[in-house]
Amino acid sequence: MTKAKSKSGKSTVKATAAKSSVRKSSIAPATATPPLIVLGFDEQQKPRGAKFVDAKRDLVTKAADVMGLKVYEASPPEVAEFAKKLPLGRLYANGRGFVPNIRQSLYSDLVVALGLEPQAALSKNGGKDPLPPARGLPRSWDEVAAGHLVIAQESLEYGWWEAIVLERKGDTFTLQYRDYPHLPKFVRDGSGVALMRPPTDDAKPAAEPQPA
Repeated sequence: MTKAKSKSGKSTVKATAAKSSVRKSSIAPATATPPLIVLGFDEQQKPRGAKFVDAKRDLVTKAADVMGLKVYEASPPEVAEFAKKLPLGRLYANGRGFVPNIRQSLYSDLVVALGLEPQAALSKNGGKDPLPPARGLPRSWDEVAAGHLVIAQESLEYGWWEAIVLERKGDTFTLQYRDYPHLPKFVRDGSGVALMRPPTDDAKPAAEPQPA
């Protein structure tokens, strides 16, 4: 009787352990796919952004392209941290998507983090929106036009970065950061754009030393 009880007890323990193991393995998370981030500006010049979790990359990229936005993978740790603050985006059956407006401060945080992670960009710059021909530095505010190099303020915290003018409408500028072409184009009014000082025409070369 004693041996029978012992065997029965051991079998019960083994069965419980096996069930526990199956239960744990069934809920153990698989390797998570990093969420996708969609960023850019809308027609009203407002920043938009969203994260897409467990969404097909090609469908998200197609929807973002229709909206004129860019797609990134939130795999770098710092980018992933900011991505947690983004609202969830939605994909529709007609191929379009929903990407809501977000705070400029959050947009800037993501842009700065993504600036150092060009490999995170899934939307590639192609021939659809090529940069205008380079025109160097404008000599006056009225002269600023597409192709000119200026500096644009990303935010009070992150300062001013070199940018290429893509388009100008009055005192509103569409720009692209010169050193970070994988980032979305963006919009600034005149208060967020400044000129870089061009060389003066009357600058004279330094006089060569005369022989003794």
